[in-house]
Amino acid sequence: MQKLSGLVLDRYDTPSEWRRFLCNTRPGYDELDKIAHVFTDGELSRLPDDTFAIILQDGDTVMKKFSMADAGNTALSLVHFAENGHKLPLEAQKVAAANLAKGCGWYGIPVPETIEKVALGLMGMANAALMAPGAMRESKANLQAVQGTGGGIMTPEQIKARRMQTMGA
Repeated sequence: MQKLSGLVLDRYDTPSEWRRFLCNTRPGYDELDKIAHVFTDGELSRLPDDTFAIILQDGDTVMKKFSMADAGNTALSLVHFAENGHKLPLEAQKVAAANLAKGCGWYGIPVPETIEKVALGLMGMANAALMAPGAMRESKANLQAVQGTGGGIMTPEQIKARRMQTMGA
């Protein structure tokens, strides 16, 4: 799986020392770590896009983060998002939180309040854009200015839509 220049976001980026620290300091983390399937890089790349909370794309490089492929990985992704989500751009945080909340629903995991708050920020942005004429256009322009020519942030749905466009074109 591709890494973001040493940036630690999820379980698959986490050095063993940090995982040991989490096991010793986060109640229940070690139990989750034991029940969550540990995917190889090859397995991670073959998992469906919608089993990840966020997909980061930079040119041809696609990085899938915060696995939701099983209950254990989803629960661990919640922990890692709580620890590292702030490292993502605000828009990416909101997309990841909304998808993590959806993943919690798949496995009957209660959605942590912090995830709900971040995910609701995404809904608040969308509602504000609907109420203010031209706000969505301005938001996109602002985001493009901030992101520059670098990679974009894509949800699993956006990745699927892009693939469908390319196949149909």
